[in-house]
Amino acid sequence: MREPFPSTDPWDLVVIGCGPAGSTTARVAAEAGLRVLVLEKRRRIGRPVFCAEYIPRALLGEVALPVEAVAQEVEHMVTWIQGKVAVRRRLPGIILHRDIMDEALAMQARQAGARILTQARVVAIHQGAIRFLHGGRLHLVRSPVIIGADGPLSLTARSLGLGCRDHLASLQVEVPLLRPLEETEVHFLPEIYAGYAWVFPKGATANVGVAMRRRGTGSLSGLLMGFLDDLRKRGLLGADPPLRRTGGLIPASGPPHRTTEKGVLLVGDAAGQTDPITGGGIPAAILCGKMAGGAVVEASKKGDPTHLDLYEAAWRDRLGRSLQRALRRRRSMEEQWHRKPFHLLIREHWIAFRQYYEEKTS
Repeated sequence: MREPFPSTDPWDLVVIGCGPAGSTTARVAAEAGLRVLVLEKRRRIGRPVFCAEYIPRALLGEVALPVEAVAQEVEHMVTWIQGKVAVRRRLPGIILHRDIMDEALAMQARQAGARILTQARVVAIHQGAIRFLHGGRLHLVRSPVIIGADGPLSLTARSLGLGCRDHLASLQVEVPLLRPLEETEVHFLPEIYAGYAWVFPKGATANVGVAMRRRGTGSLSGLLMGFLDDLRKRGLLGADPPLRRTGGLIPASGPPHRTTEKGVLLVGDAAGQTDPITGGGIPAAILCGKMAGGAVVEASKKGDPTHLDLYEAAWRDRLGRSLQRALRRRRSMEEQWHRKPFHLLIREHWIAFRQYYEEKTS
């Protein structure tokens, strides 16, 4: 029998969303003794998986992953342009079992003292009050601080008028491999408008997917099926059906002009902290979750809500420059997609090439 939710409990912090950003924020705050409630709309934390599951090792930083969350380690990334290898670059990374990682991060938050409610769907946020459905009932909780870690379509961000404007649409399958693959692959094709396809190996299987702006010339499903056919012709895949199919939206417009307002902090995809070019967001979500949690703790200790603004300054100092560069590259790439020789376009707009990091002077 489900325990009834005590709506009258006092909370120092309510976190909306129990992905890496939300769990990390909740853990940091709970470790400092704050009373933390986490609201997660899914029945099982981390499932279904809406993620390509690849993290470059250089971006892991202080992220401590449980051994069981690592599906495979890789040393190189191969970039393909129009069906041909353009560059093979050393880029050590990890392909995750994302569901296991999310469950582990949530467990850390629980062990620190945070209370996590699953199947809790937030329906309204206004002036420190959160209304949500749980157990067939509508509940109301209040908190001096709210963390919006509720993904690319964040209700929290929209309640502040700060929702993400542009997204990439993605579709992915997990498929059995006919032979081991020791490196990641990223494929650029003109028909995948302002996006790319990928192959991220996970031992005996691989995540194969496509992400693009919706202005592309074909459907995501059709493009993915064509890409899978190409991989079969190369001898990477057989005729076995996919083991898993997922999809979702990836923020592509960068962060809004602010991510804190009146006791509300946005973190992770909800804050547009996802890289607009690569679509990667896990390391940023965890890093910014730590910063958000630290700012909440500081504000609570000092009894001064202005300390919440430390979060805005801290995360922009760490990530702002790289996100702004990626956003400039995305806008340039979309403008020139059908105007410039395709090989030159990709070399200027993808992280595997030195041209990506060169600032234009005119």
